[in-house]
Amino acid sequence: MFRCHFCQQITPPKTTRHSVVIEVREKRYSSQKREFKRGGRRDFRDRDEPTPDRGGQGVEIMREVSACPTCAAKQHEVKRVELETAAPAPEAAEAENTETENTEEQS
Repeated sequence: MFRCHFCQQITPPKTTRHSVVIEVREKRYSSQKREFKRGGRRDFRDRDEPTPDRGGQGVEIMREVSACPTCAAKQHEVKRVELETAAPAPEAAEAENTETENTEEQS
């Protein structure tokens, strides 16, 4: 049993708890000098080999809340719609390009 963050209702026992990410942040990881990987067996072939750790960048979860299955599905749908409106589909971008080319040709 847990309390849903969105509808504030206590869920019945044996209800699946869904984690919904509320906030994320960009994170840049610095490179390390040397990172060693280990082999499974200890043969002469499976010696420790130095592998460079180049670091990188990614996204870290800052805040995550519990939600009931219904509210989690609603939040997932909201995020999907936001992503679609923020980044137009490649087909839509191609259609806009062809429309501008057609208007330029007609001019």
